Amino acid sequence: MFAPFNAIFEESPPREYKRKLIKSVGSIEDATMASEIFGIPMPEVVFCEMNRTGVSLELHQVPVKFRVRFLCDEIFSNKSPMFFALPVKNSRQTKFRVDKNSSLFFNHSCIGDTTNVELDTCDCSYFRKNKRVLNLNSNRRGDCFGCTFCIHNYTLYDNRVLKDDRKIIDKDSLKNFLEKEIMPKNGFPDLGCLEQIAIVTGLFGQEDLAVKHIVNVRKVAEALGFRGTIFYLGCELLSKKSFEILKDYQPISLCYSIDCFDHREEFMVHKKGKITLINIAQALGYALNRGFEATFSYIVGLDSLESMAKNVEFFSRYVNRFPIVNIYQTQHSQQRKNMTPEATHLEYFLKARKLFEQAFAGRGLYPRNWENYRSLWYHKFNSVDLLE
Repeated sequence: MFAPFNAIFEESPPREYKRKLIKSVGSIEDATMASEIFGIPMPEVVFCEMNRTGVSLELHQVPVKFRVRFLCDEIFSNKSPMFFALPVKNSRQTKFRVDKNSSLFFNHSCIGDTTNVELDTCDCSYFRKNKRVLNLNSNRRGDCFGCTFCIHNYTLYDNRVLKDDRKIIDKDSLKNFLEKEIMPKNGFPDLGCLEQIAIVTGLFGQEDLAVKHIVNVRKVAEALGFRGTIFYLGCELLSKKSFEILKDYQPISLCYSIDCFDHREEFMVHKKGKITLINIAQALGYALNRGFEATFSYIVGLDSLESMAKNVEFFSRYVNRFPIVNIYQTQHSQQRKNMTPEATHLEYFLKARKLFEQAFAGRGLYPRNWENYRSLWYHKFNSVDLLE
């Protein structure tokens, strides 16, 4: 049984002390107060607020309502520069700004220096983890006719953002792409330097096509020296048959894109929305029983805290890797309509963080900073330092 909903927030003030709802934080001092109330490190409160509210750009490198990405050498730790991808807002909408000298400010406090400030695009491929992880958008996310909350929803953007202008599906196109583009452009003699190839792409439309593509990626990449994990983020692997086929191509890591627990048919493209939570739990169970690494991805901001608490506790039993937990970011009024009313306040996200920490306490599973650029965690998970 999961803990009573109110018990998740034991660090909140006693009932007799009536504090105001933390709607937002506007300064380091405000963030420090929120940190003390929730037992969350102050820098993480700041980063949560920035992910939630976005950033303004004094040089207007990226238009408002689009997304910006940059590296940030932040002042709160001596870790390597962190990567952020954020909605661009005007200066009235957010307390965060990148100034003309590329410094990142939170209100009047400089909290870091940025580099590579540029438009966040939807590309055919991109690297993570210092080029040790290659993400493949091989089936064009821009063609996905997507879910209403998706940051790359094709109805919101044009070809300035949607750069995934080709499909890389069959063996020949995969071989040409990996051997003639990825390897020479990055100075790779082979693909032995990669720890993981992640298939993060649009819907294939049929389960067998998704399975076939995963097999193709394994065979082609292995012929080029790859010995790492194939990571699949999607929702189309549902049957025992698929996992029976794929168990011969291990190691494979499955990340089921749950995204939200409620309003699934309303928010999602039909093929995805009709998949039930029980269907997903069964698929994760099939994966675990056949030796796969298995987890799910989730967007904080679409469901009530009560629904989140119940369902996160339930799904925590079906994973052996920590979920990819994203903060819901909005660029357009259409996306804001999807947001649960609670998520208009920072406190909702701080409570969501504590909720996940309780559900996964003692499991030895932790967030990976390199695989999530709109995370609830950066430096610590509960009291454990995050190394990457």
